Amino acid sequence: MTSLELAGETPELKIDLPDTKVSVREVFKIDSDMEAPAFSVATDRVPDLDPAYVFDHDTTLAILAGFAFNRRVMVQGYHGTGKSTHIEQVAARLNWPCVRINLDSHISRIDLVGKDAIVLRDGKQVTEFREGILPWALQSPTAIVFDEYDAGRPDVMFVIQRVLEVEGKLTLLDQNRVIRPHPAFRMFST
Repeated sequence: MTSLELAGETPELKIDLPDTKVSVREVFKIDSDMEAPAFSVATDRVPDLDPAYVFDHDTTLAILAGFAFNRRVMVQGYHGTGKSTHIEQVAARLNWPCVRINLDSHISRIDLVGKDAIVLRDGKQVTEFREGILPWALQSPTAIVFDEYDAGRPDVMFVIQRVLEVEGKLTLLDQNRVIRPHPAFRMFST
C-alpha cells in the first residue's frame, strides 16, 4: 500500500495520451463511422458536460478532426452563438482537458509566454522564470481554445503564429529553450 492509500486517499490516475475511442454516432448522434480518440478518465480541466447540448453536424466533425488528426481548427460565426462552447462540449465528451483563453486587449505576450519572478528560496530572493499558459499547455495533453482570435494584439499573435504549425515549436528566447508540443496538445480558435 502507498502512503496515500494508507491515509485513505487514492492516488490520482494520470493518463498522458488518449487511451480509448468513442463512437461519433453514439456519443454525438452524428451519422458517421468515425471513432474519435478520448481519455478514459476525466481530470479537473475537462469542461463540464451539458447533456442537453445539440451538436451541429459539420462543425462537430471539423472539431473532431482537430482532436483526431492534430489539426488546427478555427470556428467562425457571430458573437454569442456558442463557438467556444461547441469546442468545450466536444472536449467534455472526449474527457480531453481544455483551457479557454480570451484574446481581448488584456492578454499580453507575457501572459502567454511567461516572465521572470522574484521568489524566496532557502531564505534568499532569487529570480526564476515562470512559464505562461502557452508553454504549459504545449507540454501537456491539453486543448487550448483562443477565443476571439481576431481581437488579439499583434505581439500576442506573433507568439501564437509559430505554434499554429502541427509540429509548431515554441522558442523561449529568454530561456534559450525550444518547447516541442506534447503529442496530445491541440489548438482551436474562434
